[in-house]
Amino acid sequence: MAGLLSAGVTSLLGLLVYVTGMNETLMTNKPLSWLNNLLTLGIMFYFVNAAVRMFRDQDNSGYVSVGQGIGLGTLAGLVAGIVSAVWSYIFMTFIAPDMIETIKQVSMQQMQESGQSEEQIDQAMEMAGMFFSPAFVAAMIVFFLLFIGFIAGLISGFMQKRERPYA
Repeated sequence: MAGLLSAGVTSLLGLLVYVTGMNETLMTNKPLSWLNNLLTLGIMFYFVNAAVRMFRDQDNSGYVSVGQGIGLGTLAGLVAGIVSAVWSYIFMTFIAPDMIETIKQVSMQQMQESGQSEEQIDQAMEMAGMFFSPAFVAAMIVFFLLFIGFIAGLISGFMQKRERPYA
């Protein structure tokens, strides 16, 4: 459930950013981009932490190990990753196909501003071509959220750890 809720909230946040036209602003404004990333991480951590606490208090008689926290976090990350990847693929393919082109344009603009020549920019864009596809972005989302779920589960497991006493 934590993975579904996390994916739902972050997907709505991304849709809100798109509808308000702030996509390009998020791509070019580093502090705002970092704030958006921290908000996304915070959402994921909140839901994983809540899932570990609910498991401990409701399903496991008040006990939870670090390993169980890692397992719950990783599972939540996997679910969030799959749901978010499917949503992102549909979004970038059917709802906002211009998004990939915007990402390319912003990348080219940033390379120009850093002083790269047209030849260097063309060569870099040619090499990075596969990275600018909805399928690649979706795959990266799955791996990223799986990793974040693992880390959030590890932290939550340590924070809420209560081992069963040995009889």
